[in-house]
Amino acid sequence: KKTSLEKGSTINVSGKEKGGRAIVWGDIALIDGSINARGSDITKTGGFVETSGHDLFINDSAIVDAKEWLLDPDDVTIAAGAPGRNDGSVDDFFPTGRGDDASNAKTNHPDKPTLTNTTVENALKNNTFVNITAKNTITVNSDINIKGGAHLTLYSKNNKKSGVKINGNITSTTNGNLTIYSSGWVDIHKNITLNTGYLNITAGGSVAFEKAGNEKGRQVSESVIKAQGVITSGVGEGFRFNNVSLNGVGAGLRFVGQKNISSNSWRENTIKNRFDGDLNISGKVNVSMDVSGTKWHTRINGRTYWNVTTLNVASGSSFNLSIDASGISSGNQDDITNRGLNGITFNGENTFNIAQGSTANFHIKTSVMTPKPNSNYALFNGNISVLGGGTVNFELNASSSTHTTSGAIINSQNFNVSGGSKLNLKASGSTNTAFLIKNNLTLNATGGNIEIKQVEGTDSRIQKGVVAEQNIIFEGGNITLGSQKAPTEIKGDVTVKQGTNATLRSANFDNHKGALIVNGNVTANGNLTADGDTIKIKGNLDVALGAKFNGSTKNNLNITGTFTNNGTSIIDITQGVVNLGNVTNDGKLNITTHANSGQKSIIRGDIINKQGNLNITDNNSNAEIEIGGNISQKEGNLTISSDKVNITKQITIKAGVDGESSSSSTASDANLTIKTKELTLTDNLNISGFNKAEITAKDNSDLIIGKASSDNSNAKQVTFDKVKDSKISAGNHNVTLNSKVETSNSDGSTGNGSDDNNIGLTISAKDVTVNSNITSHKTVNISASEGGITTKAGTTINATTGSVEVTAKTGDISGTISGKTVSVTATTDSLTVKGGAKINATEGTATLTASSGKLTTEANSAISGANGVTASSQSGDISGTISGKTVSVTASTGDLTVRKAATISATEGAATLTATGNTLTTEAGSSITSTKGQVDLSAQDGSIAGQISAANVTLNTTGTLTTVEGSNIKATSGTLAINAKDAKLDGTASGNRTEVNATNASGSGSVTAK
Repeated sequence: KKTSLEKGSTINVSGKEKGGRAIVWGDIALIDGSINARGSDITKTGGFVETSGHDLFINDSAIVDAKEWLLDPDDVTIAAGAPGRNDGSVDDFFPTGRGDDASNAKTNHPDKPTLTNTTVENALKNNTFVNITAKNTITVNSDINIKGGAHLTLYSKNNKKSGVKINGNITSTTNGNLTIYSSGWVDIHKNITLNTGYLNITAGGSVAFEKAGNEKGRQVSESVIKAQGVITSGVGEGFRFNNVSLNGVGAGLRFVGQKNISSNSWRENTIKNRFDGDLNISGKVNVSMDVSGTKWHTRINGRTYWNVTTLNVASGSSFNLSIDASGISSGNQDDITNRGLNGITFNGENTFNIAQGSTANFHIKTSVMTPKPNSNYALFNGNISVLGGGTVNFELNASSSTHTTSGAIINSQNFNVSGGSKLNLKASGSTNTAFLIKNNLTLNATGGNIEIKQVEGTDSRIQKGVVAEQNIIFEGGNITLGSQKAPTEIKGDVTVKQGTNATLRSANFDNHKGALIVNGNVTANGNLTADGDTIKIKGNLDVALGAKFNGSTKNNLNITGTFTNNGTSIIDITQGVVNLGNVTNDGKLNITTHANSGQKSIIRGDIINKQGNLNITDNNSNAEIEIGGNISQKEGNLTISSDKVNITKQITIKAGVDGESSSSSTASDANLTIKTKELTLTDNLNISGFNKAEITAKDNSDLIIGKASSDNSNAKQVTFDKVKDSKISAGNHNVTLNSKVETSNSDGSTGNGSDDNNIGLTISAKDVTVNSNITSHKTVNISASEGGITTKAGTTINATTGSVEVTAKTGDISGTISGKTVSVTATTDSLTVKGGAKINATEGTATLTASSGKLTTEANSAISGANGVTASSQSGDISGTISGKTVSVTASTGDLTVRKAATISATEGAATLTATGNTLTTEAGSSITSTKGQVDLSAQDGSIAGQISAANVTLNTTGTLTTVEGSNIKATSGTLAINAKDAKLDGTASGNRTEVNATNASGSGSVTAK
């Protein structure tokens, strides 16, 4: 049981050429003498000495002289020498190995469980490689200095209970190297500083960098690890960092975990790490835990806990923590709730002090596990602060094309980023919810940037991106929250404070759909951008004075509540539409949409624009804007532009808000422009109080107002009320009026109105078709200068106190035209007044002109002028009624024919018919009369078959005048004068005085004078 080699005794197995082997062993081994195993060259042919024991004591006077000395005790302690101790030679304690390379290292004496640091240092001084081994535990209780680039190995190899404990500082200013191997644990309680030397640790269990004992509190500067190399923990084990400084020089420090790829044991490949206290990082430090590819049930129930109060990352440095628990198989395990996934939990108040240009990166690659309530791969329980000017990146990758798994949960209430720093939280893959925010969260990036985003990845099973169960407050700096490929929901309110540039992002990757929904109100006192696919705000949106709102979504922007803009708001929907409730603008507002097929913009509520211009525009082909609320414009220009504008209920678009009219100042006058191809009226549209209001054709197209119907019995009405300048136009294209159009002055005046509004209407186009009534309390000007004017039977154009002017290349009048004065002109072609049509100048003259074509009035048409009727054309064909104080009908170059049943009547003055260049014909049954005045007929030739009656009648022809049998020409109280070259008088002619001046006169009729 006990073996002793007393002081002064010697075991000699030396040889002349080669040394022999000497083994001394016992449960208790006491070595105090000498063991020699010399050869001709101790470093090449020396022998082998082994001293071992459960309890091995190597006294200071022991001497071992051999090529290799193996100390194989159960435990080895390296401690400072006791006072008065003499350690003897290095070979006494490190008898084996040459020490010139790793495979032939100097190895400690197995019979000496306690080595002094001086002994170790001396061994390292003279030998490049020194190994210290033990079956159970190696404990370093004193400081060791590795000099001259030497390599110290601490080797504990028995089982999981074996370990290496560093209670003293291990240093090297000359780039020495340290290797630690333990089949169990490694605990480092002090400093290891090797300059640019290598630190390599391999453990079968955990590796800890913490203070010894139960109380872990210390200054972070009390434990410094400076080296380069790889530190490896065991399968299912991990690392503990507590108040430590890590300086990864050169290639850096890399902390990795082992995995058992072939394991079938539950939880064997779990990942467990703890980070506590403060952590200082300089250089390159990577913590990489990879159990990917193992069976799913072997890699559950692990967790990395981040309880770091402050992480300091120095300038030019990086800290990376990655956890890879991915695999090709998926699982369903109840134990994952709250803690069961190999993810990370951030506890307490976490401060990240990252120097400018430096980074702290957290990357989680998830398993594919069926989500349970509150299951997660990342849990943020405390508040986070980022400062120093650097960047913190957190990325969760849940790549899967076949299954949905858990995401991250945020219980934090404050994220603070300052000093030019950045905090980026990103999640990709098939998560049920990428980021679930449980509490009210304030994001303060004053002087910095924050991003919380779901981003694109392998994610065909993704469900939701970001979900906030309560309120989100954007307090400063640049902040983005939302999703690239999934829906986002904020169940509470959103507040953007002054000095903030905030972005709410819906699905924004390629053509992916996914709305960002805010169930509460959005208040923007800073700048807010809403982009991506679709933004839905179910509450109110308020944009404060000095703030900016940019609604630049791809698809839709929906605001259910009231949109109040006192700042600058630009809504630009690149591939979609808007759906708005009430809108109040006291700032700058523009709304531009680009509807896809089947889409339409909807304005359900009222729009009140208190200042500046307001543009509501959709530039896409076949787009539609649906308006179901009133619009009030105090000043500036209001423009509504879309291929189709649909008025869904009776509304008013007016100038003036809050009961006040638009300012009389020219600069403040309000103007309205509706640009469209089709203005559809489900109900009436009232346009009121504008300086100028125009409905005009969009994009060089035709303009249709109202829905077409067979009888217009249900035609709706567009009313221009108290508008100074009312216009309907289509440029070189056509205007079709299927709706009623009216101009009025609601103060009851019939002139320019109390506010100087002229309440007239101008219609201009290439062709104008009037299929319903037009009523104006002053003037109606219709110009179809490049085409025709067509009025449908049963329609009325009425200027009750003003004039109607209609100008076109050609005219086709089937309805009624009425005004104080009426002028209908066909500039280059014919003018036709259809049967049943009426043209009436109520106070002045009705003028019909077809200067280059034919004037036709069909039977049952009526043209009247209180002050007279003037009709002029190249030729005329009169079948209806023409009446007025005076009547003048002229055919300048062609025939003028008054058909049977036609009536031409001058009630007070002359009725003059002229066909100077051709024949004037009146058919039997026609009537030309002047009740109090004169009838003058002038033509090259004349054929009279109807009735002519007036106080005086004059018929002048330069050719032949024929009165047909049955005709009756009567000068009731004056002179009948017939002047012709040839006169053939077969009818009846009479007057108080009769004159017939003809070169040749003949006929069977009678010409008499009373």
